[in-house]
Amino acid sequence: MSESGPSAATAAEEVAGRSRRVKDKLRQWRQEAREKSHWAAERLLDRRVCVGITGLSGAGKSTLLTSLIYQLSHPHKAQLPGFAPALNGDLLGAELKPALDSGLPAFDYAHCLEALLDQPPRWPESTRDVSAMELHIHLRRRRRLGGDGTRTLVLELRDYPGEWLMDLPLLQMEYRDWCRHQAHIIGADARAGLAPQLLAQLAALDPREPADGARLEQLWRDYRQFLLDCRSQRRLSYLQPGRALLDERDYGVVPMLDLRGMAPEQLDALPENSNYRVLAERYREYVEELVTPFVTSHFRHLDRQLVLVDMIGTLYAGEQALDDMRLAFTHIADTFRYGSTGMLRKLWRPRIDRMLFAATKVDQVLAADHDALRQLLGQQLQQAFSGARHRGLPLFCEAIAAVRCSNESLRDGRRMLVGHDIQGRYLGFENAEIFDHLPREGEGWQHYAGAAPPQLRPPAAMGAGQCIPHIRVDALLNLLLGDKV
Repeated sequence: MSESGPSAATAAEEVAGRSRRVKDKLRQWRQEAREKSHWAAERLLDRRVCVGITGLSGAGKSTLLTSLIYQLSHPHKAQLPGFAPALNGDLLGAELKPALDSGLPAFDYAHCLEALLDQPPRWPESTRDVSAMELHIHLRRRRRLGGDGTRTLVLELRDYPGEWLMDLPLLQMEYRDWCRHQAHIIGADARAGLAPQLLAQLAALDPREPADGARLEQLWRDYRQFLLDCRSQRRLSYLQPGRALLDERDYGVVPMLDLRGMAPEQLDALPENSNYRVLAERYREYVEELVTPFVTSHFRHLDRQLVLVDMIGTLYAGEQALDDMRLAFTHIADTFRYGSTGMLRKLWRPRIDRMLFAATKVDQVLAADHDALRQLLGQQLQQAFSGARHRGLPLFCEAIAAVRCSNESLRDGRRMLVGHDIQGRYLGFENAEIFDHLPREGEGWQHYAGAAPPQLRPPAAMGAGQCIPHIRVDALLNLLLGDKV
């Protein structure tokens, strides 16, 4: 009896524990079902819009997200005359909430805002991973028969590194195609001068030889450093594999730069331990294990896409940097699903029905140059997305500053910008005039050479309870949500 008592009690506890777990699971499933049905209703009633946000390197994505959330959450402080609900007094505020059913970490808005409002202020750290959040925008609903109500638009924001965007074209290329593509790109511009010894080794790599693990490991480390140098020294954008720029994992994806004389069937017939087959397998694993899951889990939700571009930094970096940015646009153009979204498609397979590009940090140049900057961005998009336009994808471009760090001043009859550099030193400067067309055939690029504006610090006045100053964030909001509010 003394032994059976504790045993029976233990068994009863186990049964009770299992019962609790089953009830908890059922309760969780019911909650998820309610949330998903609510999500479905919001999509069908056009009360939810999912926007993907990314930015090419250095474009200021974290800062834009922080400013955008702050402006919508503090309508009494915000200055958004270009956004109709704010202008008409119908913007009541916004609440930041976790994204339902995303399984993604939340954007660290509090930490980013703290950086901007700190004394002295500082820029938020760049994000290196995907995140998601929901911004519930509360709006006054004006009724024709009198009386006002309220409604809520759910803005689901999914942000991801621009380096991941550069990997999307890999979905449409086998390893041999990617190798030839990289050989063409490297041979067509001056990036080869950054690592001539490495590129010579990649060109001399015999696809038929047995793979030497130590040699391939060293080539990967050197190739990753080459990509980092392309970004930091030449401000290039179209760099693959993109994740190599964000972490130090051993992806081992390097191109073989000379596959001439070997047909696809000959390459595929090589032994499994050959250089070509080993590298092709690493490439396949990278695409299947990292790129494909990202696309299937992320892009299938998007209704709209916003891409931030450091157009100023690219322009002042020279002709090669701008050509490379346009090349990146061209190769990502066909990766997105385009087209208007019908009722059923809103639920099961949304398609991107609007794509926006924004040139950022326009507070680094005089207001007189803002329109020329927007014109230049538009010209690059027209060339890169000519095919997408015929499939009905509306493209928009804008020039913005998520946080305005400079003001214009008049000195000796000349307009100039004043602000504080990253170290907090007060300075005044002029920028080389931006023309609304590019120099022809390499001539005239000396106008921009060595004339890049200084990096500025966020304004200190924000810490005193004032609004976050910006340039045309309201116009950007209008392009993103104007038809939904």
